[in-house]
Amino acid sequence: MSNYVGETSDLSGRKTSKNDILIHFIGTADELNAHLGLVRAILSNEDAWQLSWQQACQFIEKIQKNLMKVMSHVSDCKNVNYLFTQNDVADIEKEIRRLLGNIPKQKKFTLPGKNIIEAQIQIARTVARRTERLFVTVSEEYPLNIHAGEYLNRLSDYLYFLSQQESLINVNFINQITGL
Repeated sequence: MSNYVGETSDLSGRKTSKNDILIHFIGTADELNAHLGLVRAILSNEDAWQLSWQQACQFIEKIQKNLMKVMSHVSDCKNVNYLFTQNDVADIEKEIRRLLGNIPKQKKFTLPGKNIIEAQIQIARTVARRTERLFVTVSEEYPLNIHAGEYLNRLSDYLYFLSQQESLINVNFINQITGL
């Protein structure tokens, strides 16, 4: 173990600078995972009777596990246990299509902040985009699995549509209570 605090080891055992783009990616993916954990916690502590929130919690947990797989892949890109397949990408695309069936088509930019859930999902979406950009940068130096990059690309879209669905659910619920 090194006494130098500016180095760390990746999963393959290779020593690297804590300022290496690989470490920046892992840290950002970890940040995204934490934001998704907060979204899941908020959803599960809200009116859990909402079926869509239960589905979202289950799918977000799957995403969190996949993010850990992506972080592991980036940390040890030669380990075949961490590779993504087209099926992983197809799973998130299927969920995006399901969400699209629940929300009206958007014709303008969305201003985040309609409610706490929607705003937190939007924060996770922006971190997902940063994570994807860093993945692209890492892939310029390391041989990364293309399906992992595709998955990250689709993740920000999933989070956008999830935020829109959750906003609609919240507005519809409030309208039901208030009679508006």
